[in-house]
Amino acid sequence: MRKITIHFSDKDLKEIDELINIMGIRGYGDIPKALKFSVTYSKLKLNEDMKVIPELNDTQTEFWLSSINHLKNEKKKADDIAKIQQKN
Repeated sequence: MRKITIHFSDKDLKEIDELINIMGIRGYGDIPKALKFSVTYSKLKLNEDMKVIPELNDTQTEFWLSSINHLKNEKKKADDIAKIQQKN
């Protein structure tokens, strides 16, 4: 396999940095280690989801999607509140 150069936006770099901090791997090779972990973890989680999702009927799939959206919105609200509180 050939090596390729990749570029990230400032937002993506910030998210990678947050992951690096969570993982506690600050230092040489931290970005490749974080990305490799992300790929491995994502593949495992997606495969886990695929064990359940095909078994869901249409109504259950809608419940699953709405639950994901609800959790995403709640997290965004909590993050926004935290940012406002930090400013004050």
